[in-house]
Amino acid sequence: MKKFTKFMLATLITVTAAISFVACSNNKEVKENTANNSASVIKNISTVDLKNKLGNNKWVIVDTRINDAFNGWKLDGVKRGGHIKGATDFSANWLNVEDKEKDKVLEQALKTKNISADKNVVLCDANGKDAKEVAKYLQQKGIKNIYTYDVKQWAADNNLPMESYANYQMLVPASFVNDLINGKKPETYTGNKYKIFEVAWGEASKDQDYVKGHIKGAVHINTDEIESAPLWSLNSDKSLQKFAENNGLTKDTTVVLYGPDPMASFRIATIAKYIGVKDVRVLNGGTAAFRNAGYKTETISNAKQPVSSFGAEVPLNRGYIVDINKAKEILADKANSKLVDVRSYDEYIGKISGYRDLKFMGRPAGSTWGHAGSDANHLQEYRNIDNTMRNKDEILAMWKKEGITPNQRLSFFCGSGWRAAEVLTYADVMGLKNISLYSNGWYEWSANPKNPVEKGDPKIK
Repeated sequence: MKKFTKFMLATLITVTAAISFVACSNNKEVKENTANNSASVIKNISTVDLKNKLGNNKWVIVDTRINDAFNGWKLDGVKRGGHIKGATDFSANWLNVEDKEKDKVLEQALKTKNISADKNVVLCDANGKDAKEVAKYLQQKGIKNIYTYDVKQWAADNNLPMESYANYQMLVPASFVNDLINGKKPETYTGNKYKIFEVAWGEASKDQDYVKGHIKGAVHINTDEIESAPLWSLNSDKSLQKFAENNGLTKDTTVVLYGPDPMASFRIATIAKYIGVKDVRVLNGGTAAFRNAGYKTETISNAKQPVSSFGAEVPLNRGYIVDINKAKEILADKANSKLVDVRSYDEYIGKISGYRDLKFMGRPAGSTWGHAGSDANHLQEYRNIDNTMRNKDEILAMWKKEGITPNQRLSFFCGSGWRAAEVLTYADVMGLKNISLYSNGWYEWSANPKNPVEKGDPKIK
C-alpha cells in the first residue's frame, strides 16, 4: 500500500510539473505573439499628440493623399487645402502605377523622405483608405511603428499650421476637369469660358492616345503649331497670336491642357501664359490621372473653333520667355542670376547631345545644372512615379546642392524648351517670382560657333 501511495504521489508530481511546464511555455508563446502583433498594429494618433510631435526627428508625418491635395486643393471634404506643416508625401496612388522601375523608385522615395524602420511614421489621409494602403506597403518593408490620422481634423482648426503652394491652382486634379465638363464650378474656377486641349506632337488622326479616348470636348493641339524645324525655335509673337486665335483662345479664356506625356502640355501652358492668357491650367499627372480616376472619355474628334481676336497685342508677359541676348545677360550676372540647364547630366557635361538631329555637345559656358531625368523625354527628378509634380522641399533641396536658390533670377532651358517649360511651371506653382524660360535653348546656342561652350563637370578641376 505504501509503495502504491508513493507511486501515485510521484506520478501526480510529474503530471503537475508537466502541466506547469506546458502552461509556462504556452504563456511565453502568448506573450511573444502578443509582442510581435503589437509591433505591427496600426494605431491612431490624436490631434494633440500629433501637434506635439511636429519638429521631432524621431517622427515622420506622411501625407498619403493624391498629389493635388498635398499641393493645396481642398479635396475629400477638408476645410483647408494643403498639408500639415513639415509633412512629406507618399501617395497611395503611387502603389498602383505600372512601371518596371516601380520598386526601385519607391525604395528611393522612402530613403529621400526619411521614412524608415527607426522612425515613428504618421500616415495622413482624408478618405480612410489611402493611409491603410500605404501602411500595408510600409509593413512589407519592415516599418512597424505606424500611426494613422484623419487630416480633416487638423484642417478644421485654423490655429494649426498647414502649407500649400502659392499657385497650386495652376496644376489641377482630375476632379477639377470632370466638374468643369459637367457644368459644375470647381474650386478656383471663376466661371470664364473654358477650353480643354490634349497636346502632343503630330496630327490628331495619328495621335493614338487622342483616338483611343480623350476628355469630353478636348481639342488636339499639335506642337508643330508653335515651333519650327530645324532648330525647333519658338515661332514669332505674331504667329503665336494666330495660333491662339486659331484655337479659340482669348486672354480671358480658362485653358486646361493635358496629354499622355505631360511635358507637351507644359510647353503650351508656358506659351499661353507668355502671350497673355490669364488663367492657364495643366492636368497634374496627364491623361493617366483622368483615366485612373475612373472618369469617362470620348472618341469623337473635336474641331478647333477659332476666334477673330485674342483681345490684346501679344505678348502681355514678355519677360516670361526670353531670347538669347537676355540669356547672355543672365549668365553675366553671376552674383544674382542663374541660367539653369534642365537636361540630363550626360547632356550637361557634353557626353551626348541628347537628340538624334543635333550633333553639338556641351552647354552654354557658365550655365548651372538644374537636374532633369534620364534622357530628353524624361523628367524623373522633378516628378513622382505617377508623373505628378515632386514636392517643393525636395526640388529646392536638389537645387541648393547646385547653388540654385529661390531668391535668384532663374531662367530655365533645355534643348528646345519642353523640359524647361515643365520646370518653369513648377517654379511658378511654388511661388518663385523672377523666373523665365530660355525657350530656344541648346539648339539655338550651339548653332552659332561664336557662343561660348563648356564640357565636363565644372566641380572637377
